[in-house]
Amino acid sequence: MDLNSAASFLKAHDNFIILTHRRPDGDTVGSAAALCRALRKLGKTAFVLKNSGISPKLELFTEGLVAPEGFRAETVVAVDIADEKLFTLEAESFFGMVDLCIDHHPSNSFYAKNTLLDSDASATGLVVYRVIKELGVAFDTSIAEAIYLAASTDTGCFKYSNTTPECHRVAAECMEAGADFHYINTQFFVVKTPARLAVESEIFARLIMSDDGKIAISYLTREFVDRIQATADDMDNLSSLMMQVETAVCGILLTENTNLGTYRLSVRTREGASACDICLKFDGGGHARAAGGAINGKLQDCINRLMTAAREEIEKNV
Repeated sequence: MDLNSAASFLKAHDNFIILTHRRPDGDTVGSAAALCRALRKLGKTAFVLKNSGISPKLELFTEGLVAPEGFRAETVVAVDIADEKLFTLEAESFFGMVDLCIDHHPSNSFYAKNTLLDSDASATGLVVYRVIKELGVAFDTSIAEAIYLAASTDTGCFKYSNTTPECHRVAAECMEAGADFHYINTQFFVVKTPARLAVESEIFARLIMSDDGKIAISYLTREFVDRIQATADDMDNLSSLMMQVETAVCGILLTENTNLGTYRLSVRTREGASACDICLKFDGGGHARAAGGAINGKLQDCINRLMTAAREEIEKNV
């Protein structure tokens, strides 16, 4: 589906429920909040589906937008969700029922009836921005802040290699519309809780490097996370820490789930390796420079398998 078709679809429908992905980040939350507010400005009934995994900082952006119990949606929209396996528990009843998916992940499985996809976009929030413009909805402060949140968090506050000139132009427009960019930048990229500092210290203390220094792997056990009572905010965007190692081409973080012996994977890479290709081997996917997946087994065995997969990916691109 192209931009015009997506906008026409949204204009022709009503009673929307907007889905966000499991372990929500600023892109999925910001995209959902911005689209929801834009649809309401068109006179539509629109809500964001509750996501029990949302962090307190992100939850502020969906205030007043979450669907009440018993709301019966007629049109289901998913934002920043590449595959149904990324649905939250709350969204499982919408399997096979998504009418429109707006996304930027190249690994999108095209599970929705209609898909608006731009894999070159820095964030899904930028695709939503274009949709809002196509709908003819004027920016207000709330929409601008949601789009700024999406664009900034998916580009590491405009530091990652996926940052484009469009991303900066959209961010500037959001600032001009009144977005409190200083608050967003400070809350998501500067200040840290004592628990967050403890998490970062643990990651570096457990760091495992390949002999050539190109692969950096670390892990967090469930016992550690529970002991320091780390919140979702404390656990956000941790895998980028390994890429602070000067020689690292690939950084991998394993975080143990509440189901012990199972781990969530977060992978970051520089040019010369695809994070997405690595994660596709571990029930995941994502972007060339940032992706996620899952792995089960004894910790050392998991580390060995990931080290092998990362080494093969790097050698493939030599």
